[in-house]
Amino acid sequence: MSAVHIVDYDCVTCLGTGHEVLWKSLLESQCGSKTVERFSTENYVNNKAACISELDEVPHGQRFIALLEMLCQRRINITPDMVLLTATTKDNIELHERAVERGQCPQVSACSMVDLLRQRWSFHLPGRNINTACASGSTAILWASEMITHKQADCVVVCGADLVSEFVFSGFSALKAMSPNTSRPFDRDRDGLMLGETAAYIVLMSEQRAAKEQRQTLGAINGWGISSDAHHITAPDRQGQGLQRAIGHALKKASIPSQEISSINAHGTGTIHNDAMEITAFSQVFADQIPAVYSVKGAIGHSLGPCGLVEAIVTARSLQEQIVPPVTGLQTPETKIASSVSTKPKTVRGDYALSVNSGFGGINTALVLKKV
Repeated sequence: MSAVHIVDYDCVTCLGTGHEVLWKSLLESQCGSKTVERFSTENYVNNKAACISELDEVPHGQRFIALLEMLCQRRINITPDMVLLTATTKDNIELHERAVERGQCPQVSACSMVDLLRQRWSFHLPGRNINTACASGSTAILWASEMITHKQADCVVVCGADLVSEFVFSGFSALKAMSPNTSRPFDRDRDGLMLGETAAYIVLMSEQRAAKEQRQTLGAINGWGISSDAHHITAPDRQGQGLQRAIGHALKKASIPSQEISSINAHGTGTIHNDAMEITAFSQVFADQIPAVYSVKGAIGHSLGPCGLVEAIVTARSLQEQIVPPVTGLQTPETKIASSVSTKPKTVRGDYALSVNSGFGGINTALVLKKV
């Protein structure tokens, strides 16, 4: 199977604008947690999130568009045959919040993100939004890779974005999934996640088109898998069987054994059950010889829909540099994964890496990325 090539990417996170800023900040273990200013947190578990400071000054209801505009400042050369896929779980949820505040009935509309990006980047073809909860970004990459592999397209732009909104903040607080302090992925004393917000895009091309256009290849998607736990609406299967299946499908499609994987960019939310499930799944797939594992959510928070996009960008960069970022927030690692996680940047050697995500509803995704 021909690889799906990554020819461009960029992102905006709480740590700054651009993937270079993100990469440097991750290596330095910077954390973007800050006090939430845009709504009252008096009745919630925590008052902190990994918010983008510039958005705090934007009026309620306009932040999502402002977030997308920050990303759209990076121009992409769009041709008529390019396909747009987006990944967002809540789109412009603030419009619904504002309607409720005014005693109005919220109007359910088509995904505004698709419409805005089609106009802003001048896409010719209709776009489509992918919503598989916190696996939306990686599902969109998976979908795009399938389209390219089956010659339904030879270039797909995948873009994702989600805000830290009061709707989402209150929901995770009510679920008791939010840390009262900060996120500590794979830590023995972890106590919940930290919410974050981001916007990101990746441009994927077939090998033939990338060569024809003489595009620099930043990495490749070599395998992918997706599964459902069929277990619980919010809680993961404790044995990680769904994630194991997704990883197994991705390795099979990439035609490599598990021993070829040099590192894993985990979902790593910092919640008790998610991290335990991932450790169990990794132990089964890699026969207790777990490669280097890291999570970026201790640094930039859990951004829901686009998190898989940002993590794919980081995974591709990690393969290029042969360096694994530290796990920001980690203090005392869980025993079963202690030899695989690190509080400092770690040198790795290998051509393949894994990026995994798990979302509400029991969805699991796995992407095998290759150094090119």
